[in-house]
Order: sequence, then structure tokens, then C-alpha cells
Amino acid sequence: MSAMSLVLIILIYLGILFGIASWAESASKVAKKLTSSASVYVLSLAIFCTSWTFYGSVGMASQTGILTFAIYLGPTLFMLVIWPLMQRVIIIKQVYRISSIADFLSARFNRSLYVAGLVTLVAMIGVVPYLALQLKAINASIDLMIDGVGQMNTEGVSWLVLIGVALFTIVFGVRHLDPTERHPGMMLALAIEGVVKLLAIVIVGIFVCFFMFDSPQEIFSQLEEKLPQQALTMATPPALVTWCSFLLLSGSAFMLLPRQFHVMVVENSNPDFVRKVQWWIPCYLFLMTLFVLPIAAAGLLLVGPDAADGFVLALPILAKQNWLAVLVFIGGFSAAMAMLMVSGMALATMFSNHLILPLLQFLNPKSILKRYLLQFRWLAVCLTLGAGQMFYLYLGNSYMLVSMGMISFCAILQFLPLLISGLYWREVNSAGAIAGLLAGFAIWGYCLVLPSLMHSGWLNDQMLVSGPWGISWLHPEHLFGTELDNISHGAFWSILCNVSAIVIVSLFWRPSKEEQRYSGEFIDVMERREVSAELEHFSLPPHILIENKRAILETIFRQYLPQDKASKKVVRCISDAGLEAFEKINVQQLADLEKTAERLLSGITGSAMAHMLIKQSALYTEEESEVLEQYYNQLLVELKVTPVQLRQQLNYAVEKELLAKRYTEQLQSLVDKRTHELSQTLEQLKQAQSLLVEKEKQASLGSLVAGVAHEINTPLGVSVTAASHLNSEIEHMVSLFESGELGEDEFASFIVNSRESAAVILKNNQRASTMVQSFKLIAIDQSNSELEDCSIAQCLDDVVATQSMVLSGHKHEIEINCASDIHCVTYPKVLEQVLTNLIVNSLLHAFNDSDSGLMRISASAKGNGVELIYQDNGKGMGQVEIKKLFDPFYTTKRHEGNVGLGAHLIYSLVTLKLEGDIEVSGEMGKGLKYKICFPSLSV
Repeated sequence: MSAMSLVLIILIYLGILFGIASWAESASKVAKKLTSSASVYVLSLAIFCTSWTFYGSVGMASQTGILTFAIYLGPTLFMLVIWPLMQRVIIIKQVYRISSIADFLSARFNRSLYVAGLVTLVAMIGVVPYLALQLKAINASIDLMIDGVGQMNTEGVSWLVLIGVALFTIVFGVRHLDPTERHPGMMLALAIEGVVKLLAIVIVGIFVCFFMFDSPQEIFSQLEEKLPQQALTMATPPALVTWCSFLLLSGSAFMLLPRQFHVMVVENSNPDFVRKVQWWIPCYLFLMTLFVLPIAAAGLLLVGPDAADGFVLALPILAKQNWLAVLVFIGGFSAAMAMLMVSGMALATMFSNHLILPLLQFLNPKSILKRYLLQFRWLAVCLTLGAGQMFYLYLGNSYMLVSMGMISFCAILQFLPLLISGLYWREVNSAGAIAGLLAGFAIWGYCLVLPSLMHSGWLNDQMLVSGPWGISWLHPEHLFGTELDNISHGAFWSILCNVSAIVIVSLFWRPSKEEQRYSGEFIDVMERREVSAELEHFSLPPHILIENKRAILETIFRQYLPQDKASKKVVRCISDAGLEAFEKINVQQLADLEKTAERLLSGITGSAMAHMLIKQSALYTEEESEVLEQYYNQLLVELKVTPVQLRQQLNYAVEKELLAKRYTEQLQSLVDKRTHELSQTLEQLKQAQSLLVEKEKQASLGSLVAGVAHEINTPLGVSVTAASHLNSEIEHMVSLFESGELGEDEFASFIVNSRESAAVILKNNQRASTMVQSFKLIAIDQSNSELEDCSIAQCLDDVVATQSMVLSGHKHEIEINCASDIHCVTYPKVLEQVLTNLIVNSLLHAFNDSDSGLMRISASAKGNGVELIYQDNGKGMGQVEIKKLFDPFYTTKRHEGNVGLGAHLIYSLVTLKLEGDIEVSGEMGKGLKYKICFPSLSV
């Protein structure tokens, strides 16, 4: 396409990102929630996947095969140990307001300006090749996209892109003076770019594997057939040392590259997000590299090995898929732009805080240029990105993208020993850190940068032939005769010299008392140790006017901030120190104010510069330091302990507290585990209970069906027998009639037999009919009975009135005891049927015909319902019979034709329709007592 079309596409994409970033910076609650989410945090960390991943990994895979995966396996392995490491780093960041990797390392090593400055120089020099890598990728992709346009115009477009990236970085990354403030606009833009480049690489991978070819297997098969040497090269595993070197370099770079440290640590809004990074980032890296090998193989087949870094873009262009080519270009552009933006911001902060400010402070402490610190950072962004462009234009053509990236990784590797030793080795000191960094950086330059300059033709390459001064064992690419690839060689010797210098100098160099005291404080903060409140503010007389200290603090902050912002910072210092209600403070409270001011100022100038400024300001005078020292000495004398013993005692107390906390966490974890197990067991019991209830229902149904069949079978069987006998008699009479042998005696006998058979059939059919009617009562539908608010006393009177005709021929009596004001919302017809059945059961089973029985019915209100007692003084039942009373078909008078469904019907009506409970008790000869409780139902 034309250069104008490509520029238009780039401008549209940048405009979209600009709009998204502007929205994220607004006061929208949705934007605030989104930019503070774990998803945006994780996707922003995907800036590790730069144009190197998008283009260079494919080029590397075409030459080294699976070695390219070591670059992404390193961060994945790093995820396994990231949480305890990051936990300490984030604690330090929050306490000391860390703004960069240089700020972090200087904060650990006695806030040393030399450590901060040296780290900044190493980072800027080491990352410049990496910046050149991104710019080379952009220029190469522009070259491929623009057809028939000269190189000058291509470079013009790349410079235009570079200016756009610089402006975007300044607007959304270096807009505030305090770099510890979060940048939601840039973070959301990074997350969007992370999605774009992932979609682009996955879509082009699918297109190459399944549209240009039938499958990845076909690609590799054709490569083995047509280009066996290249196929063999891709399939050859790397040397173990090379593999381990790449794992170490990529794993350390994932956290220690300035841009990675800024996003992972400085922009972190929730430490728990790191736990999600442990899983999400490996998945992201897996998807980004899923199609690297197939694309590399397809590129070798269709494009050739000369332009391996451009396979991802060249293949869609070759297939004349313009839309896919544009998508791939935008994906690669996003990968490069994300890295350039954050690297420019992080390096600009380090450059201004640890190089420009110390230089201004040294040349002119009162220089007015300090007020233009923010503008210095803008300039630093442009200088940093411009340096990357210059490196690409004059040195970049001598190395592939991957080689340039690995050179930067080796430089950043020099920070790893300082980080690990600073976090876990108490005896390491600033002198050891400086010595290690200088030694490692010098070997890096000698073994990697110097050969790259010679390969580019900038220096005489005679040294690469026979070594310096003809000394072969000093050969920069084969130091001391080692035979390793360039990257592994430089990484091995630089890290070896680095670690050796740190250990040797830290063991033999005695740090100052101030550094020892500060190191102890730093370790306590890192391990979340705090001095007991009883020792923190012991009795010290308040004799220092806080207004005098306020004036000193305002003078410090006014060097970098306008008057109003400087005053707000001072107010925040006093507030954070908890001194806003004091007019006079003691020396211990002044020490707290000094620490608070230093931490707030470090957000602007870096911890090393802030420490120097506070110290030079005389905020804490020598007299006040002596007073505090005297009181501390007095306290130690009273406690009869040395300073070392005091720290040991405090550490012992803190260790006990940490042990108790750890035990509590383990106990809570055990309780949670047991609770989960009990919940699972309870759920299983519920399922088993439901299954048992269902089986019980089926068993009850089976028992009911069997009982019904048994009861009906007897009368029906008798009826069938009588009908069969009657049929035989009729056949006999027909036979006699037809033969003419029918006499009077035979006919009379037939009449008698027929009457008897008919009587038996009628009687048993009536019995079966009665049984069916009784069975129907069990499942009788009471839905036609209306739910209403009824008077219980009225229901009892109605029942007695309906049974008066039955009782008229007997000596039995019914006694009612119920207050007239008892009301209940229930089914009155059902209640009357229950009471009627109870009376009928008593008349049939409790009394003989000659008895004079008494039936008592009493009712009372109970809670939100009614308790009803029915009792007779009849024969009663034994406990064995009582347990079977409500079972279907249980009766004590089966010989009299009773089916045994009356009590079961009562139970069903009470429990199912009235939604109540029924209990029965009694003894032989003392009658039965029914207790029925049912609630008032909702209308």
C-alpha cells in the first residue's frame, strides 16, 4: 500500500488508543473499576511480548528451533517463585514509594546515589539495543507494507511513528511529577495492545497452518522433504548451557527490565494480583508462541531464510490477504509501541531522578532548573527513544532482532544478584553492590557490546581474530578459552564476576554505622517487623516547634513544586506522621516526620536523592540527634541490654508473633479443609437420605398395592368361585332340559343352588365395593375443601351434632372442652372428617355394645396454631399395636370385615392436608389418647 494509507492506518490506531486512554483518565466509575482490575494488570504485563516475540522469535525459530521457547519458559518458571519475592518487593515499594528499579536498589543499599546512578546508566545503555530492536521491527514492517516507495520515505514514516510514540508517552506516562502515581490511561492502552497482538499472532498462525497449508504436520513434512538441512537445524536441540542461559536471562528480564518492573511493581494496585499473574501470564505466553514453529517452517518454504524476521508479515502479503497483513502490522506495531512507551517513561524517570538531579545538586544546589524536573523527563523520553533509533540506524543491521534483545537481557541480568542478595542476605552492603555492578557491566561490555561494534565495522575486528595484543585467552568471545555461543558466554562471565565482587567486597568491607542501622531498619520493614509501641514513643519532652520544621519542609518541596502543591505535600507529611494536633513535638516524633517527608519526596526525586536533600536541609539538627541518642542510651542502660541484644529480643518477639500468625493461618486452613469435607459429607448424606426416602416411598407404595390386592382378592375370589359353580349348575340344567330328563326334583335343587350362589356373589361384591370406597378415602382429593378462618369450637359442635344419631342407640358420651375464641385458618371439612373418623374408630374398636364409654375432645391455642386432644376410656392397645396403628391395612377386627384404613386415613389428612403432626399413646384397658397439632395456614 502507499505510505499515505499506512500513515492513515497508524494515525487511526493511535487515535483509538488515545481515546481509550483519555476515557481511562476520566472520572468514570466504570473506567476506574476497569483500570484497577486484575485483567488489565495482567494484560499490561504482556509488554514482555514485544516485537521480538512478534517477529524475532519466528526468525530465531527458523535457525535454532525450540531454543526460542526458552525465552518464554523462563518467565513461566519464574512464576513459580514470584509470590514470596514480589511480596517483599511490594512492601518496600509501598513504604519507600519506589518509582523504578534503580530507586529500589538504591533504597536497599543505604539510599546510595552511586548505586542509583550506576543502575540507571546500566539500564539506559543496556536497554538502548532493545529499543533499537523495536524500531528495527517497525521499520522492517513498514518496508514490507509500502510497495514501490524509496527507503527515505520509509524512514520518514518511522520517524513520524517515533514522534507519535514519544508524544503518547509524555501525555499519558510522564504527565505527573510523582511517578509513583498510577497511570490508568497508559495501563488500559497497554492492555488493549496486549489483546491486539495476541489476536493478530493467533489469527495469522491459524491462517498459515490451515489455509495456506492443510495442517502444521504438512508444513513440517514439506520442510523435511524440500529443505532437509533447515529442518534438521530446527529439530536439533540446543546445548544445555545455552538452554539454561536463555532461561535465566528471560526469567530475570521479566521482572528486572525497567518497563517490567514499572508495570509489575510501581503500577500494582493490589498485591493479590500477583497470584493471578502466576497463572494467566504462562497461558498468554503459550498462546503467543503456539504457532511460532509452523510459521517459521512455512516462511522457510515460501519466502526463504534471508528475511526470517519478517515471516509473520511476509506470509499474509504473499497470500495477497491485505486485511490480514494490516492486522499483523497493527499487532507488531502494538507490540513495539507498548514496549517503547513504558521503557521511555521508566528510563526518563531514572534519568531525571538519578542523573540530572544529582548533577544539578552538585553544580548548584539552589538551581532554578529543579523546578523544571517534569520537563527534563519529557526531554529524557525523546533522548531515550532517539538513542534507540540511532543505534538501529548505525548498528542494528549487524544483528538479528533476537540477538539485539539478548544483549539487553544480559545487561539487565546484572541487577539480579543485587536484588536477591539485597532481599535475603543481611550482610550485603552498598560497596559490594557497586563493585558487583561495575564488574558485571564491564564484562558485559567487553564480551557482547565490543564484538557487536566490531561486527558492525565501527572498530577494527583484529581482536576477534587473535585476541587483544595477541592474547588468545582474553578473546572477547572466548574468554579464558571457553567455547560457548556469544550470549551464553557473555551471560556466564558477567554474572560470575558480578556475584564474586558482591560477595568478596561485602565480606571484607565494613559499612558505616549509619548503613548498618539503615540496613536493619530496611530488613525489619521488608519482613513486616515493627518495634513495640511501648518502645516506640517512650517519655520524651516535647520541646521542638513543629512550625519551624514545617518551614524547612516547604523550602525543600518548593524546589520542585509550585507553592500550593508544596504546601499540600507538607500538610500530608505532618498528617501521615500523625502530628497534625501537635504544636511541639519530641525528637522521636521528629524522626518519624523526617522519615515520612523522605518517603513522600522520594516519589518525586527517588529515594537516594530524597535522603540527601533531607539530610542537607538540617531538618534534624545535630543537637536533636544527640538528644535522641542520649535517651536511647539511657533506655538501654535501664533495660540492661546492649543494642544487639535489644534487636535480638525484638526480633524474637516478632518471630513469636509471626509464628503465631502462621499457626493461625494453618489452623484456619485446616478448619476450612475440614469444613469443606464435612459439607461434602453432609451433601452425600442428603443425597443418601433422599434416595432412602424415595426407596421408602416405593416400598410403602408396594406394600400398599400388595395390601389392596390381598384385601380385594378374597371377596373377588369367592365371587369367582360362586359364579363358576353357578355356571356349572346352569350347564347341567341345560343338558337335562335338552335331553328331556329334567325333573321336578332336579329343578328344585337348581333353584336352591342358584339362590345360594347368587347370595354369595352379591355379598362378596358388596364387600369389595366397600373396600374400594375405603381405599378411595386414602387418596381423597380435599382440594374442594376451602381454606378459611374457622372457629374450632364450632367445628367440634358440628361433629358432635352429626354423630348424635349414631350415639342415640348407645350409652356413650362425648365431652368437649374448647374456648369459644380459638380460631385458626385451616380446612374445616378436613378437620371434621378427622374427628368423625376418631369417634367411629372408638365406637368400633374401643367399646363393647354393653359398655358406657366416654370420649373427650379438648382444644387450645398453641403458638401460631391449635393443639387438639382426643381421648377415650375404651380397651386401649399395647405398645406393639400402637406402633402399627397408622400403618395401612392394620386392624384388630379383620375377621369382622374391617380393612384397617381408618387410622391411616386420619394420619394422612393431618400430616398432608392440615400440615400438622399426630401422636398416639395408651395402655391396655386404659383407652387411647391422640394429640394433634396443626398450624394456622396462609390464606
